[in-house]
Amino acid sequence: MHKPESEIPPEKDSETGNHGPPQTLEKSRRGFIKTLSTSTAMGLSLLAGCSTWADTSVDPSTERPTTEETTEQEAGIGVGVYLGDDSALEPWEEWFGRTVDYYSFNVPHSGWDRYRIDNMPFEVPIEPIASEREIAVTAKMFPPGESTLSAVAEGEHTTQHQQFARSLIRNGMSDATLRLGHELNGRWSSDGAVDRPELFIKAWKEVVTAINSVDDADFSYMWAPHIGRVHMDPTTAYPGDQWVDIIGLTVYDKGELYYPDQCGDSCVRERRKRTWNRLVSQEFGLNDWAEFARQHEKPLAFPEYGVVARNRNDAGGGDNPLFIENFAQWIAENSDIVKWHNVWSFTAGPHFVGPTSLHASEQYPPHPTASSEFKSRFS
Repeated sequence: MHKPESEIPPEKDSETGNHGPPQTLEKSRRGFIKTLSTSTAMGLSLLAGCSTWADTSVDPSTERPTTEETTEQEAGIGVGVYLGDDSALEPWEEWFGRTVDYYSFNVPHSGWDRYRIDNMPFEVPIEPIASEREIAVTAKMFPPGESTLSAVAEGEHTTQHQQFARSLIRNGMSDATLRLGHELNGRWSSDGAVDRPELFIKAWKEVVTAINSVDDADFSYMWAPHIGRVHMDPTTAYPGDQWVDIIGLTVYDKGELYYPDQCGDSCVRERRKRTWNRLVSQEFGLNDWAEFARQHEKPLAFPEYGVVARNRNDAGGGDNPLFIENFAQWIAENSDIVKWHNVWSFTAGPHFVGPTSLHASEQYPPHPTASSEFKSRFS
């Protein structure tokens, strides 16, 4: 299912405790959300009438060989992929060496009719894929050209959201993870929360209520900001623990530090290291979100992350294995809350990770070194 490459916004210039397995946290909340929103739905229905920088050298100061301890910590954290071409999954997994735990696809937002599996442009049937993998679905709360967030908040699209849920259930995805209103803290998000956090929360609750009113619905709901503050404090748009199952983050290897003119190998390594440190320690960076997840007793996932081609808005780190290495180390150190991660490997986009034979872009280069690092860390 091809998708225009996701927009990459420009960058703005702890101690961990063990709170139990993320799976347990999620399971305990899902039943509560189902009960709460189904009872709400009953009332609503009555009212409604029913140049590539491919640096292959290794900086000895940042090298972290995989240890037995790291491997044990990473065990149990799911690995997923988004490809934008469903027919590419089989050869991608052959390269990876195993079946992925999660598979991700986007709902086209050109109209409400596309919110049904039968009308989505899958290259191969999705049901067999879903039968062997957990499914993560990114869906806007409304198609931008056909409605508004206000209309959703007022419950005007209950029927469409119920039809969407039934379509997923009929195709074997009754327990999919739904990533709604993603990257809500960016102005580019048509169903986001910038300048309207209360409206976003109201709309979110309406959508969850509508979907959970459908028989056999057992979905998980992912609240998914972009890393960093971006254009707002995203926590002001948090719907509440009873309405969210899992926290999800978009994280890319990009930023203002990439790259000045005449930046040689040592300069590139230093910029990559500084960019990673900023992703971790900035306001609403990785460490802040890990703490937020712990405070709210929610698992943390990464439904969209990866490397970025150097020529993508002149903000990408290129073929950067250090990003993958550091990411693997960070999730191992935070394995008490990290449940899964889904590398954004659109075959025709600027983030591709995988075998070069599947790379389908003339505009963006592949990332063979980062791909090799990803495979060695997670397969």
